[in-house]
Amino acid sequence: MPEFNIAFAKISSALPFIHILSVVVFIGFQANFFLIAKFFMKNIEGDTQKYQTIISMLKRLGYAIYGSIAVMGVTGAILAKQNAIKNADPMLNTILTTKWAIWGFLFLNVIYVTYRLNKASKSLQNSEYIELHENLIVTIYYFIPLNVAFALLAAYLGVSYREF
Repeated sequence: MPEFNIAFAKISSALPFIHILSVVVFIGFQANFFLIAKFFMKNIEGDTQKYQTIISMLKRLGYAIYGSIAVMGVTGAILAKQNAIKNADPMLNTILTTKWAIWGFLFLNVIYVTYRLNKASKSLQNSEYIELHENLIVTIYYFIPLNVAFALLAAYLGVSYREF
């Protein structure tokens, strides 16, 4: 790919920015939703409107999360190919492999959260409030913070990789 000689239009500058932006969106949206949903989960039992609000928010969040994780994967692959010389170092290759493993875990975890959300939505339609509440508790209190923690670890590894 030819490199343009315009300071702000370089692919080598824009690609890391887009990658970092997608990581910020992924972590920020999930952390934000965790805090908001924690507020909504107080005294929620039996309040159908609050359950519908939380499920609606999770579905909207899902679009941004799936988009950001897809952008992370695509830009991460392109950035890894651009730094092929760095991959000769076994330590850097290990960092990169660990980042891909974390990305795969995050992707599978997001898919599982979507599955739990669909179960919660069906439980709401069937008026099974205990199952609905359990699905939301597992999603909000366990899987979303787990995604945030692993994404922060991947971000740290990305900074470590970039500094070598």
